[in-house]
Amino acid sequence: MVDHFSRAALFADADVIRAHPNFPVAKRRHTDTGLAVADGNPMVAKLICQTGRYATMVMILSLYDMADGGPTTGATASLLLAAIGRTPFASVSWAKLMVRVFHRAGLVDYAPPGPDRRARPFYPTPKLVEMGQQSITIFLEALGEVRPLPAPADKLARRPGMFTGFARVVVDCYFHHRFSMLEPFPETDALFKRDFGYLVFAHLLQTMRETPEGMFCSAPAGEMSRRYGMARAQVRTILEVAEDLGLVCRKPKPDTCCAVRRSSSSSATAGRQQTSHG
Repeated sequence: MVDHFSRAALFADADVIRAHPNFPVAKRRHTDTGLAVADGNPMVAKLICQTGRYATMVMILSLYDMADGGPTTGATASLLLAAIGRTPFASVSWAKLMVRVFHRAGLVDYAPPGPDRRARPFYPTPKLVEMGQQSITIFLEALGEVRPLPAPADKLARRPGMFTGFARVVVDCYFHHRFSMLEPFPETDALFKRDFGYLVFAHLLQTMRETPEGMFCSAPAGEMSRRYGMARAQVRTILEVAEDLGLVCRKPKPDTCCAVRRSSSSSATAGRQQTSHG
């Protein structure tokens, strides 16, 4: 595992990235690409927009050894559930539900049952592998705006060892260092606990326009509802969470638009939203 990884290193690295002059460009690129991928694919949006679900996906991928390019081993339910049970964000019963959700979504397949059903392995499908590689590619494309990459982002994401290594670093944070990659970004963590939470906030940033009065107004809730195929009430709930966190203020008329507060703290928070998702 990654012994040198620590909270201090994560916080310091995030500060360096935010201070880079190209950070606004990287932030916008990450938002635009992520939203383009999620459009018309609500299942992907739901899976990546909640901390526990995303972590479950990463754990499945990390427990599946793809270093040699072939399905040599699988993650067993007992191993995965025992691992998730040691984390602060999910119970064992919740983890069982997530495995069933992933199976219904075509993201994992079970091997034929053996004598011991507790050791029955399951494997990520090509669909889940592609989701993971796509997530890494989006992150690397944005990172390339602030740091030189040794190769194009899409080629790096598919380089042998990159995929498994990325997943294992995230899992290492959960299991061995007892913290999440989102720890420096508590506002993001709060939004990720809501289905579609990150996408709604990213949509606000992408559609933001400055009015003659000096406010930054974004698209109405109805547009976000149509874009991601969710109820307006769900959008409003997410916006209420964002408002409670001090990220947005809402106009009196329902469903009109939201205005992101013009302050240094809001700008820094918005930047943290984009950095943490990568």
